Amino acid sequence: MDGRAARWAGQRETRRAEVVAAALLAIAEHGPQVSTEQITDRAAIARPTLYRHFADADDLHDAVARRIGELLVGELAPTMRHPSGSAREIIGRIVRTYVAWLAGNDHLYRYLVSRSLAEQQPAAAVRLRVGEQLRELLGSYVVLLGGDARVVDPLAFGLIGMVETAALRWVTSPDPLLDRDGLVEHLTGWAWGSLDVALRAIGVELDPDFPLPELPRHEG
Repeated sequence: MDGRAARWAGQRETRRAEVVAAALLAIAEHGPQVSTEQITDRAAIARPTLYRHFADADDLHDAVARRIGELLVGELAPTMRHPSGSAREIIGRIVRTYVAWLAGNDHLYRYLVSRSLAEQQPAAAVRLRVGEQLRELLGSYVVLLGGDARVVDPLAFGLIGMVETAALRWVTSPDPLLDRDGLVEHLTGWAWGSLDVALRAIGVELDPDFPLPELPRHEG
């Protein structure tokens, strides 16, 4: 019975992943207000069959939101884990990656935000994970430069909030006078300005265009 139960659990997880993948396609087609019926149609399963793999519709939609969060975090992870170049280059690379993902997946991100009206707050969980990644990156450099790491946590989450809000506004309400490159340039400059103020307050002066020392490579 244990072997049969394990096989069923594996099949269930596989099927859940397939339905979630189909849901992402349905969101791209129908928008962030996609219905459960549109998802089951895309997955080519009957609604009663859906509930063999998900407890209810909320379970399905929460699984989809978590997957969208994983995609965004995974897209940003390499720029956080393996930084190289100057402070301006590193910031620009992170901002450009984020804006490009959001511009190419705006329906998915708005779906994620819409699910945050529910109890589990998936968008907040994504902000937390991205903020933690940025905090680790900034913290490594601040310590390396001899600064006080206590500023890192509020700085990291403040920068994440600014970039997210500005980028989402630009994607949902495009400005004909500001293209993507212009947005990235502005956000990079503003992020560096905030970082520079924070660093100077702890006695660290940094040339934004001078290559930073390489951090130890790690996975996580």
